[in-house]
Amino acid sequence: MSQTTVRARYQVIARIAAGGMGEVFRARDSVLGRDVAIKVLHRNLAGDPGFIDRFRREARAAALLSHPNIVGVHDWGSTTGGTYFMVMEFVRGRNVRDLLSHHGKLQPSQAADIMVQMLAALDHAHRHGIVHRDVKPENVLVTRDGTVKVADFGLARAFAESRISQAPGTVTGTVQYLAPEQIQGDPADPRTDLYALGIVGYELLTGKVPFTGETSLAIAYRHLQDAVPAPSRGNASVSPALDRIVLSATAKDREKRPESAAELRTDLEAVARSLPPAPPLSQLVRDLPAAVATADDRASTVTIPRTISPLARRRRRRRVVATVLFLLLALAGAGWSVWTYVVPHYTHVPKVLRLAGGAAERRLEAAGLHVQFGQPITSTSIPPGEVVRQSVDPGARVRKGSEVVLRLSAGLPLRSVPSVGGKKVEGAKKALKAEGLKVKVDEAFDDRVPTGRVIDQNPASGQTIPFGSTVTLTVSKGPQPVAVPDVTGQSGGDAEAILVAAGFEVALKHQYSTTVPSGNVIRQDPSGGTAAAGSRVTVWVSLGPRTFPMPRVIGLATDEAKSELGRLGLVVNVVVVPGSSGAHVVSQIPAAGHTVEQGQQVTIYVA
Repeated sequence: MSQTTVRARYQVIARIAAGGMGEVFRARDSVLGRDVAIKVLHRNLAGDPGFIDRFRREARAAALLSHPNIVGVHDWGSTTGGTYFMVMEFVRGRNVRDLLSHHGKLQPSQAADIMVQMLAALDHAHRHGIVHRDVKPENVLVTRDGTVKVADFGLARAFAESRISQAPGTVTGTVQYLAPEQIQGDPADPRTDLYALGIVGYELLTGKVPFTGETSLAIAYRHLQDAVPAPSRGNASVSPALDRIVLSATAKDREKRPESAAELRTDLEAVARSLPPAPPLSQLVRDLPAAVATADDRASTVTIPRTISPLARRRRRRRVVATVLFLLLALAGAGWSVWTYVVPHYTHVPKVLRLAGGAAERRLEAAGLHVQFGQPITSTSIPPGEVVRQSVDPGARVRKGSEVVLRLSAGLPLRSVPSVGGKKVEGAKKALKAEGLKVKVDEAFDDRVPTGRVIDQNPASGQTIPFGSTVTLTVSKGPQPVAVPDVTGQSGGDAEAILVAAGFEVALKHQYSTTVPSGNVIRQDPSGGTAAAGSRVTVWVSLGPRTFPMPRVIGLATDEAKSELGRLGLVVNVVVVPGSSGAHVVSQIPAAGHTVEQGQQVTIYVA
């Protein structure tokens, strides 16, 4: 292959790895001008039509996965010579097996970092209906910048179900990482990947796998019979919280494992924050030599019998009995069988929408139809794993044996949270609802963000969350109100100092007053209660009584003189000259031109 060009596009440069399914080569994409990795499958796999069909389907599914922690699939196909291949992202880094072979066990925070990124990849794949089935250090790469990437999504399933790799009554996989349900021949689900991840986590923390044996069968027995020990028994620096993470992921009963990769990742992230710091993964990769020696006892992908447990043996006996009964029935009904298969038969397609995938498959097969599962699709109304679409309408009349393609729900579509910080609350709500997200509004005082604008949002902008999730907005109520001190009667200077110390802006105004001494506060606005910090308080300071020259009122009518003097704020004492009518002012005290002040008493004599 070192001198081969695949499809006249990919120039093979060098062989970089080999595994149970084939070999991996580094190549150059002459169209896009980039390096790629090509996995070339073993020729014996090309003779299995079932595998080729699964390979085609799984390659399409894997190509749809787009995540920073998953090795991307760019292309797939076959050459004129019948060689099947898959073109993947070329990762400049090393696999986790190299890290373990060179460094031995990793520090807890380094192991947690790898596991958190692996869980992000598994969560993304599981949401798209893809279970890896062969999670192990060889399938996990670490780039030079510390990014973890999981490889071989899709291929693991196709290989595990092919007739060449798996004979009846056997199960194929890497025995150190097989979950008990895989060994017993039960279907794998996302929790199967969590078990393998837990085993990888144990190996990262201790430098060895939890179960060993002289044969693959012996190791498989231990997966079924023995509990995975706590990693702290092999590494005293492992905390009890990290022990619990590994032990929960490796529970024998899958029902006792975390519900999802997302749930386990959340728990692990909480634990990781309290772990002692360690050199970053990027440094571990840089410290690796060009070639790393790998232990000879590393188990590769093997095929083992599924009858190693009592439950499996009972199943096998039931299958033997069923086979004998079937043969007897087949002989007894030979004539009926001829009629059944020679004469065309029709059936009506049952409705399987909103049924779980397994139940839908059983109902269609009971109607004599063949079931294929297409790429899962997201749905806002149908839970994950239930049928969203069927390729043939319910009730349609078709020949028995016809194929019906089912597409299951991958759950809610994901949405990237838009940034609404600093926006007015109504605009922020509109932007979030446009993405199919719900909004909850909390209010808080803030000295810098104007009233009615968003201070914070949770989840933060850029995070990916399911459709219909709630985003909590914290909206500003403006500055925190503070109590307004009462400064009436204080001197103007003291009043200003008191209000400024309380966080207010002060506006001083002056006013004449006959009741408040000069320089003291007459009144204030607001006069009490609370107000926003930094707001303005207006204070009126007394100028004392106003002074002015005494006007001349002699000769004025008595009422006119009283009105004039009262308007000036003087208190008027009227003295009537005996024997007179008192109609006009004939004298005044003080005399005109003398200085008087508001509130002062003056006397007028009228006759």
